[in-house]
Amino acid sequence: MESSRVGAGAKAMRRHNLALVMNLIARSAPVSRVEVAERAGLTKATVSALVTELISAELVRDLGPAPGRAPGRPAGRLVLDPYGPVAMGLQFGADFAAAALLDLSGRPLARHVRRFDVAAVPAAEGARAARPVLRRLFEEATLAGRLVAGIGITVGGTVSPGPRGRPVVTWAPALRWRDVDVIGLVSAQLRELDLHGLDVRLAGEVACAALAEYQAGAAGDWLYLGGEDVIGLAPLNPDLTLAGDLGHVPVRRRGEPCPCGNRGCLDRYAGRAAMAAAAGLAGPGPSRLLGNEDAVTGLIRRGDPAAHRARDAAADALADALVPVRALLAPDTVVLGGRLGAFGEPLRRRVQDRLPGLVLRQAKLGADAALHGAAGSVIARVIADPLTWIDG
Repeated sequence: MESSRVGAGAKAMRRHNLALVMNLIARSAPVSRVEVAERAGLTKATVSALVTELISAELVRDLGPAPGRAPGRPAGRLVLDPYGPVAMGLQFGADFAAAALLDLSGRPLARHVRRFDVAAVPAAEGARAARPVLRRLFEEATLAGRLVAGIGITVGGTVSPGPRGRPVVTWAPALRWRDVDVIGLVSAQLRELDLHGLDVRLAGEVACAALAEYQAGAAGDWLYLGGEDVIGLAPLNPDLTLAGDLGHVPVRRRGEPCPCGNRGCLDRYAGRAAMAAAAGLAGPGPSRLLGNEDAVTGLIRRGDPAAHRARDAAADALADALVPVRALLAPDTVVLGGRLGAFGEPLRRRVQDRLPGLVLRQAKLGADAALHGAAGSVIARVIADPLTWIDG
């Protein structure tokens, strides 16, 4: 009994130290073993042994001494292994199923998109539409000799814990999915491809886009405001789990009725379909991830008066929605992403009037942000617990 407790304690310590070293390398690469030891508060011998284990698992690579380094004992430069395991992101939109492969540093390696009217079919058939893109990316990973660490799935909607404890899509309006076990549906497609035992994760579009911005170098204490099919709010710091559907926050008393049952919701003024209708379009048009410009943004760029009015009304509503956000969460900076990135200057002027001191910044990433963030959730899991990958 005593020996089993000692064994469990040693494994817990090993797990903790491997995660600590892996995280420091991920945040500070390229970094030397000596620097890692100093920052981790571990001995050089302990760090050397842990790094050797991470290198053997193809999670970390030693690039050797920097070119031109002065004579003396060389200091290796440690980075996440660009030739190690890869992470896959899978995204469902109203008119597409898309997948992407990223290496451990977040560098995109491959991307495939299938045009498909996902919103017009049952959820199981929509998940089946992803099988060709999954097959192609797994084939590319296999040909390159890369192992897939897991799959992160994202949709534009609300994701909540399901009856069996794993997350489900509670409501994805553009897809017309309600209470859908997307992890189960995608796992079934993986079994059809004879792929088993993969870590499959699910998160909302806005949370994934915020994670991608964080992994691309944005500060961790900011809030991300964006989305393609939805309007949401999420922290850039992945240690925080707050994420909200800002689109159904009422911003207009006695405003337009909303399908959610409220009146005057932000989505009725700044939502993709609502803005398209206000600009005189028959519909919102194809998704940006398919390589298209947002339909309303295109009209704005061409000087269309109705589109300008739609944007200004949306910017007013967004600025009003940020008032309670500022009061409750006290952010000093909000990153504007997704299709809302086009609201930059008009929204900035309104925010300065209503919320002096609140800084708006443009997101770094484009339409693929949520797709990359879905894969990034797998990378974050490997970095947070490399022992699970090593012992897997």
